[in-house]
Amino acid sequence: MQAETLRSAQPDKGTGAVAWGLLTGLTIAVLLAVLPAQTAAKYILAVGGAALIFRQPLLGLYFFLAGLAFLPTLYAGQLLLGTAAVYALRRALAGQRMFSRTPVDLPLAVFFTFVVLAALFSVARAGSLAVLPLYGLFFLAFYLMYVLPRPADVAWLLGGLLLAGAVTALLAWLQYKSGVQTSLSWIDIKQAEVIRTRVFATFENPNIYAEYLTFVIPPALVLFVREKYLPARFVWGVVLASAGVALVLTMSRGAWLAVGLAFLLLGLFWERRLLCVIAAGLLLLPILAPEQVLTRAASIGSLEDSSNAFRLSIWFAVVRMIAAYWLTGIGLGAAAFGQVYPQFMLAGTPALHSHNLYLELALQLGVPGLVAFLWLLLAVFSRAARAVPRLKAGTRSLLIALIAGLSGFLLHGAVDNVWYSPKLTFLFWAVLGLALALTKEADDPAGTAHHQ
Repeated sequence: MQAETLRSAQPDKGTGAVAWGLLTGLTIAVLLAVLPAQTAAKYILAVGGAALIFRQPLLGLYFFLAGLAFLPTLYAGQLLLGTAAVYALRRALAGQRMFSRTPVDLPLAVFFTFVVLAALFSVARAGSLAVLPLYGLFFLAFYLMYVLPRPADVAWLLGGLLLAGAVTALLAWLQYKSGVQTSLSWIDIKQAEVIRTRVFATFENPNIYAEYLTFVIPPALVLFVREKYLPARFVWGVVLASAGVALVLTMSRGAWLAVGLAFLLLGLFWERRLLCVIAAGLLLLPILAPEQVLTRAASIGSLEDSSNAFRLSIWFAVVRMIAAYWLTGIGLGAAAFGQVYPQFMLAGTPALHSHNLYLELALQLGVPGLVAFLWLLLAVFSRAARAVPRLKAGTRSLLIALIAGLSGFLLHGAVDNVWYSPKLTFLFWAVLGLALALTKEADDPAGTAHHQ
């Protein structure tokens, strides 16, 4: 794969290497002797991973992106914190400033100020304060993805995400073949006889998995098309095809629209021939698509679909909640929502969240918090738009792919709370940071600027 590999230091030679080898072997032997094998293996992997990340902090980001689909949220957060600690230590040892600035510091600071205020003045303060550290980790994901990689490193980092996506697609296919039990809460009762299985791979439900694939498919398409080395192109083709099939099998209408928008943006701003492919696909869809897909697609926007009607009822209630708490919001997390929602709920529509990212942000942070978030998005997207004409072809195509994926994800946010899963929120902030990192090439055409 032609993405530039990591810059790595040469290992020490001579007695130093022998000493480290002996120490490592002794440590492994002691751990295996005093701990159960499974526990010892975890410690050995953790220590080995920490050593690798210390030598090359970008590996921490690679492991983070590749592991999001498989690691518990706690472990993903710990990996991110460990990488941040290594980054800070290396900068301190090099006599460099601890923190680097980003081009969007002001809107970022304003948004996270509203997040902190929402936690402090929440109607359920304890619950909101418990959620607040997660937002700190989201900020950290964005920051590290911007400051650590050079533009030339971003394709390599995304390779971890894409290869992990291919593994989840294999798991999804196995779920479909085995007819894994699908909760009726994920299927309209009128469609239950036609749609029996919605795949979810390693995620909590099909919609969350489909949102994950929204970030996998656009860069996979770009890497597949632009790759010249045939074995690598075959790999990206497998990733693209498997993730595409998995997306269809999630039966997530919102994600279908999200990826459709991503493809449209890629066609408009990257490869115009893709527009012809999209048009041909739409014409052939009624002929080639399975009955399950056509049934599901036909229900998009239909008020006869129980899921759509359910969402509308929740949105009406949430709008009333926002009117009552428009300035300060109710606070972060499920505890605040659960405390206030029953006072506004329409009969028969219990809910854990707003099923809409923008309503959820306005409700949690207040309308000013939502405005701050939109300001941050505008700052990142406008910087990307200004950078695109000044980027090399490879960087430009990858930036457009990331912006397309983010745009699709944000479109899906209009019909679902796409931040409900912390893993997906992590991924959103990470991809936002990587998109911003690619714009550094516009300021440094050689692509050599990095913060190691």
